[in-house]
Amino acid sequence: MSAWGEHRRIHTQVTQGSLPDHPLDRHVTAVLYMQDGIVVGAEKPPSPPAFSVSSPWYTRRRTLFTAGLLLMVLLALLIQGGFAGEVLQNLTRNLNLLTSSQATGIHTVAHMVPLTPSQLIVRGDSAARDQYYSDYQWQFWSYSSCSGFAMTEVMDAYGRHLIAADVLEEELRLGVWSVYGGLLRNDGIAMTANYFGFNATLSNSLTLQDLIITSDKGTPVIVSVQDKYYFPNGHVLVVRGGDDQYVYLVDSSPDNFTRMSYSMFLGMWSNDHFSAILTPR
Repeated sequence: MSAWGEHRRIHTQVTQGSLPDHPLDRHVTAVLYMQDGIVVGAEKPPSPPAFSVSSPWYTRRRTLFTAGLLLMVLLALLIQGGFAGEVLQNLTRNLNLLTSSQATGIHTVAHMVPLTPSQLIVRGDSAARDQYYSDYQWQFWSYSSCSGFAMTEVMDAYGRHLIAADVLEEELRLGVWSVYGGLLRNDGIAMTANYFGFNATLSNSLTLQDLIITSDKGTPVIVSVQDKYYFPNGHVLVVRGGDDQYVYLVDSSPDNFTRMSYSMFLGMWSNDHFSAILTPR
């Protein structure tokens, strides 16, 4: 084969990109064509691409980018539509359920401890219409209804579903309560409680610490108080607990005392230290 033929063959291979790879190809800056030892032509080889990304890699990155963009748009729409909070709450609930399922047996037992009547007791409002059967009762009974409310609050804390009128009507029937006089005798609480299936332990000898200890253990205590400013005609309310400074109360009156200092409470309770503890039979 002549040198010119060889030159044409090499030129064709270079043009069609069919030259075989060589370890030094990346270092080649020019291709020289020789004929009888004389350079007859020169050609600069095509430069390889500076950076090449494989198709699968690029596809995966593009998919992740697209998914991230869609997620951002979705979150923006949720926030504008007011649903983001609900979504986050659902996620939080799911996480809480997962955490609870992994809790130890000790935690599970602690969560199963039932609340006591002192914790469950709910105040009844003597001025609330739904605590009476009629407008007449609401308008006239509410001023002297404290004993009925105190018993209703305690008995409902033990699981009953009474309103104050239920108890007041029984007190009225028994003759231990009147519309204008209120509770007429302390043992009327025991008589009324008996009708609703409760025993009553009445006392005039408990101390303030006795009240706090008993109620802190879960048993609310009914007491009668009197004060020339707040309750000049007397009042009945419930002790639900206490600490080293305060007595915590459930009070149906418009004053709605939720707590009193020791000195304030003792000043009102000092008349006869009456107390009544109701327990279901």
